[in-house]
Amino acid sequence: MLWTAGSMEASRQLSFSTGYMLLALQAHLPSLHPPDCEIIKEPNNCETTEGWNLTLLLLSLLMFAVGEGCMNACIPFLGGDQFNNDDPNETQLKGMFLSWLKFANSLGALIGLIFLVWIENNVGWTIGFAISAVLVLVGLFVAASGLPFYRTKKPNGSPRKRILQVLVSSSKKRQAATVDVIELQEIGAADCIDGEDKPNSEITGTTEVDELTKAIIRMLPIFISCLLIYLPFTLLRTLTIQVGSTMDKGIGTIQISSASLIAIPTAFHMFMQPCYKWILTPLLKRFTGHTHAITPLQSIGAASACGIAAACLATLVETRRLTVAEQHGLSSTGAAVPMSVLWLVMQFFLLSIMDAASFTGLIEFIKNESSPEMKLIAPAVQSILAGIAAWLACAFIHLVNRATKYGNNGRGWLDGANFNRARLDRFFLLLAAFELVALINYAFWARRYANKQRSSAVGLVETDQETR
Repeated sequence: MLWTAGSMEASRQLSFSTGYMLLALQAHLPSLHPPDCEIIKEPNNCETTEGWNLTLLLLSLLMFAVGEGCMNACIPFLGGDQFNNDDPNETQLKGMFLSWLKFANSLGALIGLIFLVWIENNVGWTIGFAISAVLVLVGLFVAASGLPFYRTKKPNGSPRKRILQVLVSSSKKRQAATVDVIELQEIGAADCIDGEDKPNSEITGTTEVDELTKAIIRMLPIFISCLLIYLPFTLLRTLTIQVGSTMDKGIGTIQISSASLIAIPTAFHMFMQPCYKWILTPLLKRFTGHTHAITPLQSIGAASACGIAAACLATLVETRRLTVAEQHGLSSTGAAVPMSVLWLVMQFFLLSIMDAASFTGLIEFIKNESSPEMKLIAPAVQSILAGIAAWLACAFIHLVNRATKYGNNGRGWLDGANFNRARLDRFFLLLAAFELVALINYAFWARRYANKQRSSAVGLVETDQETR
């Protein structure tokens, strides 16, 4: 496991560094990016990136995707392998490590969103991307310097092998279903005559594959329900940041850059980790009696409820912002609205809770309900669902735009770059309704899953008592 996680960490650092170098090259050479234009004032005169320039941009973004995937899949396990699960003290330290890892990720993102964005806006994008590439290489050197001191753990099974076994087993079952019953009986009789029974290991392996197949099928409705929950979250976070860029970003004498607005939810996410561990968890333990305060399924449900509240609040704030824009005659110009960006703080706070609770809940759910080998890919499953939700969010926007063009002078709710003319208030209300339906659907499948697990546990206890 150490070799795999260490190699993936090196791949992550190199991928990030390569991505930043490509972006620095593209920002430095004017021939690699389109001409400058003001998209709000002259949206029709802006040239799109295409050809080799677009390929280079997509390649750099692909490097970031590879690095992010390696980080989410391997860093928690690389650190977790350094603690002995049989030692209570080290088990507690392992939990602290995961909390500090999340805190460090949020802190690093916060520093980058403040200082690196300032450098990019005031010094240049080339310098900003170059500094980022150097910092990533320094991180790679620091991580590699600890290799002689890391604990080594050999891999215990491969999740890819188990998944392939499930696929092969399912394929064989479908083929066997087409075989005539009489032919199966003849084959069985011939096997009895020859005296050749299947080895016990093969029977045991088949049983394990069957159990894994059943476990995946049982969890599949939960995965799909989480996918529907993630879709509004992706849109809410992105559009809230876009709306903030059209508002007054001054806090006293400090002006927040549009690119630094995401630092607000990042800061909330960073401080939510210690608050949840040291304040909310002890309080929730008293009410629920659960060792982890609330179950992973309850955590995902609470996250969805926060998403509904965030979407409703976003609807109210956006309604007021559009009213202020209309009162000042800014609906057609797309200029900044004289309304403080601090109006968005509460929905940023709710979205940060949704982010932490839903993603952590899903990972813990997979770890608790799957085999030891499958636990290794829990972060990867969560990342896959979040990625699919992002793709579906793009399709959802196009679908809503196409549906709302009728009866609205041919303009969809999200058409154009002028947010003062868009109907984000209606779109946010639609997201609230979508999230409510997603929560109802999730509650149905989560309760059904919990009831099945409870029934299975009772059945095992009764069987064990009868055996005794």
